[in-house]
Amino acid sequence: MNRILSLALTLCLLQSCDNKTASQKDESIDTSVQYSGALQQVMHGRMEGTIALKELENKPHLYALGAVENLQGEIQVFDGKPLLSKRTDEMVTLTESFDTSAALLVYTQVPEWQSVAVASMIRSQGQFEMFLIQEAKKAGIDVSKPFPFLLTGTVARLDWHIVNWDINNTQHTEENHLRYGLNGVLSNGDVEIIGFYSKDHQGVFTHMKENTHMHFKTDNVSLAGHVDRIFLGNNMILKLPKQ
Repeated sequence: MNRILSLALTLCLLQSCDNKTASQKDESIDTSVQYSGALQQVMHGRMEGTIALKELENKPHLYALGAVENLQGEIQVFDGKPLLSKRTDEMVTLTESFDTSAALLVYTQVPEWQSVAVASMIRSQGQFEMFLIQEAKKAGIDVSKPFPFLLTGTVARLDWHIVNWDINNTQHTEENHLRYGLNGVLSNGDVEIIGFYSKDHQGVFTHMKENTHMHFKTDNVSLAGHVDRIFLGNNMILKLPKQ
């Protein structure tokens, strides 16, 4: 009888430990969209780092995008893997590192995604954003709150830039930010895009008059940066957080 009681107690203790471990794992995932810094502040010359990426290094399933402190490059994080893109002369340097701070960063954790094929008639960025909202609602996402998304496949055209601010320039305008960066066009390229949608954060982590902020990397990881505009190709896949 004592042996049976002892076994039962042991099983209860093991189950308790398992439950505690599961609870701890759940607590390590925060699926809310968070941000540090704001585009409006950057436009007023506040370009210093507002968050060190090292603070987020151990967060599982981290997805993020933003700008390096002093606007010296772009930040992309896909499933915990960082990718910093910076301008070197007329070239792009890519570094897989958390060793920087961000003037602006928007981030979240997504342990699992659900996929949906993008309809073939969806081409322009405006059409895509309407499709994004439609599918997010179908997936049970509260679109009144910010949410992340991924977009993968072959884009027909992607206009991009990598910011590289001249710290001696005090005239912060969107035109100047583009002027002092590296700009380009990717045609018929295979990409993975990380994006964040919000209808209430213009001037914070989306640009004015825009509801999405997107960064990309090519499949061969030869290029990464900020998405200025996209035109979708065929067979593209939208991924949304699984509810």
